[in-house]
Amino acid sequence: MPFANLLKTAAGTCRYCGKRAGVITRDHPECGRTYNAGWHRMVNLAAQAATSRNFDENALRTALTDIAKNSYGDGATVERALEEGWRRGVQQAAADGTITREEESSLRGFRDRLALPSNTADQRAATQLDHASRARLLPQAQDAALTARDGDSKLARLSQAMREAGLGREEQRQLVREAWETAVDSTLYQRLLTLDEEEALQRYMSHFGLTPSDLDRRDLHRDLTNNSIIRGLTEGKLPPKQKIDFAVPFNLMKSETLAWVMKDVEYHETVTRREREGTSHGLSIRVARGVYYRPGTFRSRTVEWDEAIHADTGLLGFTTKHIYFAGRRKIFRVRYDRIVGFEYYGDGFGILRDAQTAKPQAFRTGDGWLAYNLAVNLAQM
Repeated sequence: MPFANLLKTAAGTCRYCGKRAGVITRDHPECGRTYNAGWHRMVNLAAQAATSRNFDENALRTALTDIAKNSYGDGATVERALEEGWRRGVQQAAADGTITREEESSLRGFRDRLALPSNTADQRAATQLDHASRARLLPQAQDAALTARDGDSKLARLSQAMREAGLGREEQRQLVREAWETAVDSTLYQRLLTLDEEEALQRYMSHFGLTPSDLDRRDLHRDLTNNSIIRGLTEGKLPPKQKIDFAVPFNLMKSETLAWVMKDVEYHETVTRREREGTSHGLSIRVARGVYYRPGTFRSRTVEWDEAIHADTGLLGFTTKHIYFAGRRKIFRVRYDRIVGFEYYGDGFGILRDAQTAKPQAFRTGDGWLAYNLAVNLAQM
């Protein structure tokens, strides 16, 4: 094959202008620079429109089409620029850490009016937008959870705000659940919930169709129930009668009332361990080459330390006068006025009796907050 024909065969065409390119490079460098400059202009123009409150769809498409024609683009290039512009608009709006309500509304309106297709990149941007919406609406939802009253429009306004934000059904459910949990958790970290707040939380659950199983991922619905019990104790009221489906082996006195019982409680008591340790001292005397005689003395002393052991597992009862424990090996009761101190643990509580030789006793209940407050408040009634 003649060399000229070989060069002709090896030479390609520029993907931008369609004309013959060189043997080494497939595209004309100048064509590539023109295309890239036009692409960046198109994306920036689309991003500006995506975050503006009002944009003219026809004018935007006309402008993008004109740029595409002058930079080796086509209709597909325009559609890709719209998609990339929307994603970039989300990134720019979130760059300062928050997406305002106006920006959010513009971005959602842009996506919906242009019916942008959903793909992996778009889904990431949509998720980012949903997260921003939930973060913006979370304070409003928390306030509604704690303060909504009968006939109040707070819950209705929250529902409307979520719809206007473009949140889907699942995103709305995540928001109202997160708001309920945060409201309960942050309040209980500082103080007990009031009766009005408890009623508002129940009203909020009913309005949005939340169930205890939806809210027990962090045991917060259980904590709400316990809050009511503890608040009643601080007001001098015994808890409502507990439903018990097991036998209670406590021999109560006539003057006391059973307030609460917990099952499968580990009882830990402190025992003293003793061990003797000693040292040997002496002088080595040389008798002959390589032979030594060492007359020494041995002294020892007793070392003691306290150790907490799991002594038994059983029922723990709280009455108006005593704490009762009944296991397979241990059964006892302790009068409140014989306890000089209570100690709170995350999963239980401890007591120290009023005796010179008394050692700490601890009960692992699984719910230290309720158990500790039962003991402390019943001791003061």
